[in-house]
Amino acid sequence: MPFLLLPRSRGYLVSFVKVSLGVAAGRARRWAWLILGVCWLLPAGRQALAGEMTKAADVRGLSVAEAGESRPVRLQGSVLLVTSPRDALVLLDDTDPIYVLLKKGEPKNYHPGDRLVVEGVTQAADFAPIVLAEKVTLLGNGPLPEPRPTTIAELNAGGFDAAWIEMEGIVRACVPMTAAPRPSPGSLPDGRRQTAPAGPAGERWLVNFAQGDDRMMITINQPVSPGDLIDATVRLRGVVFNVHNANRQFVRASVEVDNLSMITVMTPPPADPFALPVLHADEIMRFSRTGFAGHRVQVHGVITGHESGQTLWLRDGNRGLRVASPQGGELQPGDEVAVAGFPDHGGYAPSLSDAIFRKLAAGEPPDPQPLQNPEEISRQDSNLVQIDAELREVRKTADGVKLALDWKGLEVSARLLQNSGSELPPWTAGSRVRVAGICLLGQTSFSPGSGLWVAEDLQLLLRSAGDLAVLRPAPWLTTQRAMGIVVILAVAALVALVVVAVVARRQIAQREEARKLAEVEFSAMLAERNRLAREIHDTLAQDLNAVSMQLELAKNSARSGPTEGAVAHVNTAHGIVRKCLTEARESIWNMRSHILERTDLFGALQAVAEQMSAGGTCRIRARLQGKPRRLAPLTENNLLRIGQEAVANALKHARAGNIELELSFERQAVRLAVQDDGTGFDTTVVSPSGSHFGLQGMRERVEQMHGTFRIVRGEQGGTRVEVLVSSLT
Repeated sequence: MPFLLLPRSRGYLVSFVKVSLGVAAGRARRWAWLILGVCWLLPAGRQALAGEMTKAADVRGLSVAEAGESRPVRLQGSVLLVTSPRDALVLLDDTDPIYVLLKKGEPKNYHPGDRLVVEGVTQAADFAPIVLAEKVTLLGNGPLPEPRPTTIAELNAGGFDAAWIEMEGIVRACVPMTAAPRPSPGSLPDGRRQTAPAGPAGERWLVNFAQGDDRMMITINQPVSPGDLIDATVRLRGVVFNVHNANRQFVRASVEVDNLSMITVMTPPPADPFALPVLHADEIMRFSRTGFAGHRVQVHGVITGHESGQTLWLRDGNRGLRVASPQGGELQPGDEVAVAGFPDHGGYAPSLSDAIFRKLAAGEPPDPQPLQNPEEISRQDSNLVQIDAELREVRKTADGVKLALDWKGLEVSARLLQNSGSELPPWTAGSRVRVAGICLLGQTSFSPGSGLWVAEDLQLLLRSAGDLAVLRPAPWLTTQRAMGIVVILAVAALVALVVVAVVARRQIAQREEARKLAEVEFSAMLAERNRLAREIHDTLAQDLNAVSMQLELAKNSARSGPTEGAVAHVNTAHGIVRKCLTEARESIWNMRSHILERTDLFGALQAVAEQMSAGGTCRIRARLQGKPRRLAPLTENNLLRIGQEAVANALKHARAGNIELELSFERQAVRLAVQDDGTGFDTTVVSPSGSHFGLQGMRERVEQMHGTFRIVRGEQGGTRVEVLVSSLT
């Protein structure tokens, strides 16, 4: 059975082994093991027994988890592309292309068309499964398979990873990847073609490849001559790569071409782009039965604005044109130029891209085209125009100064290009200004489905601060300032109301307090009047009545007979009068509390003691304990009167020879004690509720202070009067 020497699949081999092993025993089984050993010696048999994957389509069909298991692979196919820096290649077998990552140290001098056997393992990679090569065997070289014709739009739909494709289109620009973009790709500044290779061997170039409105950057792994490709119609063959994100999601397609032999020029570019017929700006993309070719056109005009290396604006007749050009060099407004570029559409008016220019002559800066009404803006796209408007807002941003203008009821936005560190021009909202700038239309996403598109929005690009002139300065009282004044006045009024409310509440509280104090004062005065009335009635009035009665008896006695009886009545009246005088003096003394205004409580007690002991035989000694402090006025006055009454009682009733007056300031209390060495009295007979007026008055004063009052007999005889009150009262 010679067909067993080259098994086509593991299924055939396993089936054969099962049949062989199913033979009962003996010689059949030995033949089965012999055949199995022969199959192991052959590569295909060994591959099937080892479980190696032999088709690129099977590898690409693995899931991410399966591809990450490093499954063994043995592929045979043709090289489509060796990537730069030649660390990987794309291999195409009879099923699918696949990306192969070469092992470090592996020879990498492979070329498109080489037939290889790649042995390795699968890898998940970042987008699609790939093969990590462990051994590569070169079998020879052969022709490449026919590529698949396609378009840019089809590639960007996805599904072409590592595919071998062919496309036709127009080359619009060529720039080297290893250096900064050249100022004039495809030509020298004077317009002559650049035919020599633009870089060293191994340099990679990017080609802007166009198919109608579709664009794609093509990578060529070889130096190119831009002048031979720009504006040429070419057919190229290459390998598709995908740009993807970190989530393994497709973003867009790209194409890499191995060398210039895979690019065929179908229609060569013109020898001199500035020899093309000159079109007027308003003739670009007008109706043509043959459509739009997509090749370069030449336009002449006068510069109205220029951003070096990016954009220039020119005026051709009374029409404006925007031109995107990477070419360097300064152009001034008024310079006459020739421009060759590729027409683009999509905005309100056509523009030129990937353009080159040549200065023809210098001239005077052109005057802006005045706009009289909004209906005129549709014919002025990319032209230098002028309007008179109200400046509504000036705002500085990172990319320049933004202006908001009101022109004939239409809101117009303007932008002044300047560095972020530049100072803001001295423009004030509310000014009447004259603005000159490049008219930009079609900057919004709106456009009609078909038919005539009439632009209704206007945006201006100011070339410098000199493009805005102030016709009438803003009035001092602008809307912003008026709002500020209103806010300030509102805040001031609110503050005034708060202050008035606080002052009014304070005045009301003060009047209420004054009223209460007046009521208290009136009550105190009334109480004092009542007390004085009682004092006079109970003392002076009674005593005077007694004197009157004694004098009446003396008079009657003198009339009736001997004078001895009259003298006795007169002496009695005299005694009563002296007693009245003494009590009057005591009452007057009780009302003289102003002594506490000149000194403290202890000083007042000392003064009372000195006055009452003056001219007498009794010695009164005052003593202070603790650190003195001022007390409430009522407390000090009551303690003074109690001390005065106690000393007076000791002098009048106890006939004391020595009196000790002690004032002690404790932590939260004050203690007043009056000790005499007089005759004393029986405290069981004179109770706290006794009728003696002096003792009763002292008790009432102590009760008023919420204190304690004691009268005790002294250890050495005499009497001790003691009062204890809180110092917080």
